[in-house]
Amino acid sequence: MVSRDDRVLHILKILNKHPRISVKRLIELTGESVSTMRRDLIVLEQSGKVKRTFGMVSLLEDTNIEFASPFRYRTHVEEKKVICRLLAKHVIKDNQAMFIDPSTTTAYLPNYLTERQNIKVITDNLQFAVAANQMTNLTLFLTGGSLRPNSNSLLGSHTIQDIGMFRPQLAIVSCSTLDNTGAYIADMEQADVKIAMMRSARESILVADHTKFQSDNSDYIQLAKFPAWSTIVTDVAPADHFLNEMKRLGVKVIYPKAK
Repeated sequence: MVSRDDRVLHILKILNKHPRISVKRLIELTGESVSTMRRDLIVLEQSGKVKRTFGMVSLLEDTNIEFASPFRYRTHVEEKKVICRLLAKHVIKDNQAMFIDPSTTTAYLPNYLTERQNIKVITDNLQFAVAANQMTNLTLFLTGGSLRPNSNSLLGSHTIQDIGMFRPQLAIVSCSTLDNTGAYIADMEQADVKIAMMRSARESILVADHTKFQSDNSDYIQLAKFPAWSTIVTDVAPADHFLNEMKRLGVKVIYPKAK
Protein backbone atom coordinates (compact mmCIF):
# COMPACT_ATOMS: atom_id res chain seq x y z
CA MET A 1 0.00 0.00 0.00
CA VAL A 2 1.34 3.42 -0.95
CA SER A 3 1.75 5.74 2.04
CA ARG A 4 0.29 9.23 2.20
CA ASP A 5 3.83 10.66 2.16
CA ASP A 6 4.56 8.95 -1.15
CA ARG A 7 1.21 9.97 -2.65
CA VAL A 8 1.63 13.61 -1.64
CA LEU A 9 5.19 13.76 -2.96
CA HIS A 10 4.00 12.21 -6.24
CA ILE A 11 1.32 14.90 -6.53
CA LEU A 12 3.93 17.60 -5.88
CA LYS A 13 6.21 16.18 -8.58
CA ILE A 14 3.34 16.36 -11.07
CA LEU A 15 2.53 19.93 -10.00
CA ASN A 16 6.15 20.95 -10.43
CA LYS A 17 5.78 20.03 -14.12
CA HIS A 18 2.19 21.29 -14.42
CA PRO A 19 1.68 24.13 -11.90
CA ARG A 20 -2.03 24.34 -12.74
CA ILE A 21 -3.92 21.13 -13.45
CA SER A 22 -7.43 19.74 -13.09
CA VAL A 23 -8.27 17.40 -10.23
CA LYS A 24 -9.60 14.95 -12.82
CA ARG A 25 -6.25 14.89 -14.62
CA LEU A 26 -4.38 14.46 -11.31
CA ILE A 27 -6.52 11.43 -10.54
CA GLU A 28 -5.74 9.98 -13.97
CA LEU A 29 -2.00 10.51 -13.53
CA THR A 30 -1.80 9.14 -9.99
CA GLY A 31 -4.41 6.39 -10.12
CA GLU A 32 -5.86 7.59 -6.83
CA SER A 33 -9.54 7.37 -5.99
CA VAL A 34 -11.61 10.57 -5.80
CA SER A 35 -11.85 10.37 -2.01
CA THR A 36 -8.11 9.72 -1.53
CA MET A 37 -7.20 12.59 -3.84
CA ARG A 38 -9.54 14.88 -1.92
CA ARG A 39 -7.85 14.01 1.39
CA ASP A 40 -4.35 14.43 -0.04
CA LEU A 41 -5.21 17.81 -1.55
CA ILE A 42 -6.62 18.96 1.78
CA VAL A 43 -3.27 18.12 3.40
CA LEU A 44 -1.41 20.09 0.72
CA GLU A 45 -3.81 23.02 0.92
CA GLN A 46 -3.57 23.23 4.73
CA SER A 47 0.20 23.22 4.37
CA GLY A 48 0.17 26.17 2.00
CA LYS A 49 1.45 24.15 -0.95
CA VAL A 50 -1.55 24.33 -3.27
CA LYS A 51 -4.75 26.24 -3.92
CA ARG A 52 -7.95 24.53 -5.09
CA THR A 53 -10.54 26.39 -7.20
CA PHE A 54 -13.43 24.97 -9.26
CA GLY A 55 -11.95 21.56 -9.95
CA MET A 56 -8.45 22.91 -10.53
CA VAL A 57 -5.30 22.71 -8.42
CA SER A 58 -2.57 25.35 -8.53
CA LEU A 59 0.91 25.03 -7.05
CA LEU A 60 1.82 27.96 -4.84
CA GLU A 61 5.34 29.34 -4.91
CA ASP A 62 7.55 28.41 -1.94
CA THR A 63 8.05 32.02 -0.96
CA ASN A 64 8.31 32.91 2.73
CA ILE A 65 6.02 30.09 3.82
CA GLU A 66 6.50 28.06 7.00
CA PHE A 67 4.60 24.89 6.14
CA ALA A 68 2.30 23.32 8.71
CA SER A 69 3.91 20.92 11.16
CA PRO A 70 1.77 17.87 10.20
CA PHE A 71 2.98 18.17 6.60
CA ARG A 72 6.62 18.71 7.53
CA TYR A 73 6.51 15.79 9.98
CA ARG A 74 5.52 13.41 7.17
CA THR A 75 8.14 14.55 4.67
CA HIS A 76 11.78 13.41 4.50
CA VAL A 77 11.14 10.99 7.37
CA GLU A 78 14.16 8.78 6.73
CA GLU A 79 16.43 11.82 6.55
CA LYS A 80 15.10 13.05 9.90
CA LYS A 81 15.73 9.64 11.47
CA VAL A 82 19.31 9.58 10.19
CA ILE A 83 19.92 12.98 11.79
CA CYS A 84 18.39 11.86 15.10
CA ARG A 85 20.54 8.72 15.14
CA LEU A 86 23.66 10.83 14.58
CA LEU A 87 22.61 13.27 17.30
CA ALA A 88 22.17 10.46 19.82
CA LYS A 89 25.46 8.82 18.84
CA HIS A 90 27.82 11.76 18.41
CA VAL A 91 26.35 14.81 20.17
CA ILE A 92 24.10 13.98 23.12
CA LYS A 93 25.83 12.54 26.20
CA ASP A 94 24.64 11.13 29.50
CA ASN A 95 23.76 13.63 32.26
CA GLN A 96 23.16 16.53 29.87
CA ALA A 97 20.42 19.13 29.83
CA MET A 98 19.28 20.58 26.52
CA PHE A 99 16.74 22.67 24.69
CA ILE A 100 14.83 20.89 21.92
CA ASP A 101 13.25 23.35 19.50
CA PRO A 102 9.82 23.16 17.78
CA SER A 103 11.16 21.00 14.96
CA THR A 104 9.65 18.02 13.16
CA THR A 105 13.15 16.58 12.87
CA THR A 106 13.72 16.50 16.63
CA ALA A 107 10.22 15.08 17.09
CA TYR A 108 11.74 11.74 16.05
CA LEU A 109 14.59 11.98 18.56
CA PRO A 110 13.10 10.22 21.65
CA ASN A 111 13.35 6.77 20.02
CA TYR A 112 17.12 7.26 19.73
CA LEU A 113 17.69 8.35 23.34
CA THR A 114 16.79 5.06 25.04
CA GLU A 115 20.46 4.28 25.79
CA ARG A 116 21.20 7.70 27.28
CA GLN A 117 20.94 8.23 31.04
CA ASN A 118 19.72 11.21 33.08
CA ILE A 119 18.80 13.44 30.15
CA LYS A 120 16.92 16.65 30.90
CA VAL A 121 15.00 18.30 28.05
CA ILE A 122 13.37 21.73 27.98
CA THR A 123 11.06 22.04 24.97
CA ASP A 124 7.97 23.59 23.48
CA ASN A 125 7.76 20.73 20.97
CA LEU A 126 4.52 18.83 21.62
CA GLN A 127 5.37 15.96 19.28
CA PHE A 128 8.64 15.40 21.12
CA ALA A 129 6.86 15.61 24.48
CA VAL A 130 4.26 13.01 23.55
CA ALA A 131 6.89 10.63 22.16
CA ALA A 132 9.06 11.02 25.28
CA ASN A 133 6.23 10.83 27.80
CA GLN A 134 6.91 7.23 28.93
CA MET A 135 10.71 7.46 29.01
CA THR A 136 12.11 6.98 32.52
CA ASN A 137 15.66 8.02 31.56
CA LEU A 138 14.52 11.47 30.52
CA THR A 139 13.17 14.40 32.54
CA LEU A 140 10.94 16.68 30.48
CA PHE A 141 10.20 20.35 31.11
CA LEU A 142 7.45 21.71 28.84
CA THR A 143 7.37 25.48 28.40
CA GLY A 144 4.25 27.56 28.60
CA GLY A 145 2.93 29.52 25.66
CA SER A 146 0.15 29.68 23.10
CA LEU A 147 -0.69 26.70 20.91
CA ARG A 148 -1.02 27.86 17.32
CA PRO A 149 -3.08 25.63 14.97
CA ASN A 150 -1.01 23.12 12.96
CA SER A 151 2.25 24.11 14.66
CA ASN A 152 2.46 21.35 17.31
CA SER A 153 4.46 23.80 19.39
CA LEU A 154 3.99 26.39 22.12
CA LEU A 155 4.89 29.92 21.09
CA GLY A 156 4.84 33.48 22.35
CA SER A 157 6.10 35.60 25.24
CA HIS A 158 5.44 32.96 27.91
CA THR A 159 7.57 30.48 25.95
CA ILE A 160 10.44 32.97 25.75
CA GLN A 161 10.11 33.76 29.45
CA ASP A 162 10.29 30.08 30.44
CA ILE A 163 13.31 29.48 28.20
CA GLY A 164 15.14 32.26 30.05
CA MET A 165 14.91 30.29 33.31
CA PHE A 166 17.35 27.63 32.05
CA ARG A 167 21.03 27.42 31.13
CA PRO A 168 21.51 23.92 29.63
CA GLN A 169 24.57 22.52 27.89
CA LEU A 170 22.91 22.29 24.46
CA ALA A 171 20.33 23.96 22.24
CA ILE A 172 19.35 21.69 19.37
CA VAL A 173 17.61 23.77 16.70
CA SER A 174 16.54 23.42 13.08
CA CYS A 175 16.05 25.83 10.20
CA SER A 176 14.12 26.08 6.94
CA THR A 177 17.19 26.75 4.78
CA LEU A 178 20.89 27.44 5.15
CA ASP A 179 23.80 28.58 3.01
CA ASN A 180 27.48 29.34 3.51
CA THR A 181 26.74 32.36 5.69
CA GLY A 182 23.93 31.30 8.03
CA ALA A 183 20.55 29.64 8.65
CA TYR A 184 17.10 31.00 7.93
CA ILE A 185 13.40 30.52 8.63
CA ALA A 186 10.14 32.12 7.45
CA ASP A 187 8.16 32.30 10.72
CA MET A 188 8.91 35.04 13.25
CA GLU A 189 7.43 33.32 16.33
CA GLN A 190 9.36 30.13 15.63
CA ALA A 191 12.50 32.19 15.07
CA ASP A 192 12.05 33.95 18.43
CA VAL A 193 11.93 30.61 20.24
CA LYS A 194 14.99 29.20 18.47
CA ILE A 195 17.03 32.36 19.03
CA ALA A 196 16.06 32.46 22.73
CA MET A 197 17.19 28.85 23.14
CA MET A 198 20.51 29.56 21.46
CA ARG A 199 21.13 32.59 23.66
CA SER A 200 20.43 30.68 26.87
CA ALA A 201 22.36 27.49 26.08
CA ARG A 202 26.10 27.01 26.43
CA GLU A 203 26.40 25.43 22.97
CA SER A 204 24.13 25.32 19.92
CA ILE A 205 23.68 22.45 17.46
CA LEU A 206 22.02 22.91 14.05
CA VAL A 207 20.09 20.05 12.44
CA ALA A 208 19.21 20.23 8.74
CA ASP A 209 18.58 17.58 6.09
CA HIS A 210 20.17 17.90 2.65
CA THR A 211 17.11 19.59 1.08
CA LYS A 212 17.68 22.67 3.26
CA PHE A 213 21.10 23.50 1.80
CA GLN A 214 20.21 26.27 -0.67
CA SER A 215 22.40 29.01 -2.08
CA ASP A 216 19.36 30.95 -3.30
CA ASN A 217 16.46 30.83 -0.86
CA SER A 218 13.45 32.98 -0.02
CA ASP A 219 13.43 32.58 3.78
CA TYR A 220 13.88 36.10 5.07
CA ILE A 221 14.54 35.69 8.81
CA GLN A 222 18.14 34.94 9.68
CA LEU A 223 18.45 32.85 12.83
CA ALA A 224 22.18 33.50 13.04
CA LYS A 225 25.38 33.59 11.04
CA PHE A 226 28.00 30.88 11.22
CA PRO A 227 29.78 30.03 13.48
CA ALA A 228 26.84 30.54 15.89
CA TRP A 229 26.47 26.74 15.92
CA SER A 230 29.39 24.59 17.01
CA THR A 231 28.08 21.61 15.05
CA ILE A 232 25.81 20.88 12.09
CA VAL A 233 24.17 17.46 11.81
CA THR A 234 22.81 16.41 8.41
CA ASP A 235 21.94 13.24 6.50
CA VAL A 236 24.17 13.58 3.42
CA ALA A 237 27.64 15.02 2.90
CA PRO A 238 27.27 18.71 1.95
CA ALA A 239 29.08 20.23 -1.02
CA ASP A 240 32.84 20.67 -0.69
CA HIS A 241 32.63 24.46 -0.74
CA PHE A 242 30.29 24.37 2.27
CA LEU A 243 32.47 21.89 4.16
CA ASN A 244 35.56 23.99 3.44
CA GLU A 245 33.85 27.15 4.73
CA MET A 246 32.66 25.41 7.91
CA LYS A 247 36.17 24.06 8.49
CA ARG A 248 37.54 27.59 8.14
CA LEU A 249 35.00 28.83 10.70
CA GLY A 250 35.61 25.98 13.10
CA VAL A 251 32.14 24.44 12.73
CA LYS A 252 32.01 20.65 12.89
CA VAL A 253 29.79 18.94 10.29
CA ILE A 254 28.46 15.47 11.14
CA TYR A 255 26.94 13.24 8.46
CA PRO A 256 26.95 9.50 7.71
CA LYS A 257 30.43 8.13 6.96
CA ALA A 258 32.06 11.45 7.79
CA LYS A 259 35.77 11.06 8.54
